[in-house]
Amino acid sequence: MTLAESEGPQWRLLIAGAVAELDPQQFEIARHLSPAQRTQQALSMIRLAENAAAYRLRQRYPHLTESEALRLVRSSGSDD
Repeated sequence: MTLAESEGPQWRLLIAGAVAELDPQQFEIARHLSPAQRTQQALSMIRLAENAAAYRLRQRYPHLTESEALRLVRSSGSDD
């Protein structure tokens, strides 16, 4: 059973929406990047997502420092 099957129709809609936003030109550009460049691009996207999540968290909980919010964001997916 795949993740989409186990999560039901809502999960499938989310995946379909995300795929619809992909631009074929992005794939063409990425195809010509070196593995190091693709890794750097991925790390940059992760940092952007973490910072956006920490910003939203600090809006909800203004008492958090930036480093506390980032720590919470980074640990939210772990089992620690």
